[in-house]
Amino acid sequence: MWLAYRLLYYSCILSAFLIQTKALSTGKHTSQLANGREIVNITHLMEGYDIRLRPDFGGPAVMVGVDMEIASINSFSEVNMEYTITMYFRQYWQDKRLSYSKELGNISLDGRQADNIWVPDTYFVNDKRSFVHDITVKNRLIRLHYDGTILYGLRITTVASCMMDLQHYPMDEQNCTLEIESYGYTTEDIMYRWEYGDSSIEGTENIDMAQFTLVDYSVQAKVQNFSTGGYSRLSLAFQMRRNIGSHALQTFLPCTLIVILSWVAFWINHEATAARVALGKDGSLLRRFTLQMLHLYRLPNYGAINPRK
Repeated sequence: MWLAYRLLYYSCILSAFLIQTKALSTGKHTSQLANGREIVNITHLMEGYDIRLRPDFGGPAVMVGVDMEIASINSFSEVNMEYTITMYFRQYWQDKRLSYSKELGNISLDGRQADNIWVPDTYFVNDKRSFVHDITVKNRLIRLHYDGTILYGLRITTVASCMMDLQHYPMDEQNCTLEIESYGYTTEDIMYRWEYGDSSIEGTENIDMAQFTLVDYSVQAKVQNFSTGGYSRLSLAFQMRRNIGSHALQTFLPCTLIVILSWVAFWINHEATAARVALGKDGSLLRRFTLQMLHLYRLPNYGAINPRK
């Protein structure tokens, strides 16, 4: 009897060991829910994963696809030569270390999982300041496909520099760009591409700006060479035409009325000396203010204007 119990005990241990070995050897890394459905076991999937190494380390460069949806473009500043853009920025690449059985389908992970896997060190070349929205949680998306393809999405607001040509202001057209690049990986490690070609940019038809009208946009992929090597770069260029209507109502019309008001003194009776002197003095100040405002709009260098002249 004792021998039978011992044999049963060792049989159970051996069965459990064989089941676990089979699960690991097949590479499914799965867990089973109470309803019998199998799901990916993230803990087992991450076993032996080294976040410090890029996918296919020592092999060909990782192809990183990029597409974005523009939420808004605003806050153009001719003084600081900058504009603000809010977008949904998405990147795609394949990491075969995270592949699993096709029958389990695709899974969406918590955004915090991005801190546990390798992600491209993408940055905006002409960025001045940026932030990832974090209400109510940090706006990040991680979606994992069975073949190891990863979708990494962010909701970003960035203030980007734009060297504007104000020679024909306020009847000018501006070309503002947004450039994307890897900070540390050269073309030997990362190559960027627009995921859907010219159709990689969405949301442009819904952009409504007070100062400009979006005429067109274009995308480009190139290699930028520095002393540290060549880096893959993506460029998105916006062509925008300034709306003259808002300037006519907010600048030209008020200035014209001020100049007309400054000349009212000439229609006052020449015997009303006190009224002519007071109104003439105010009119002189108004004329000086108007001329200075017009001068300001012509010259970007505000410090060159002497208010005493």
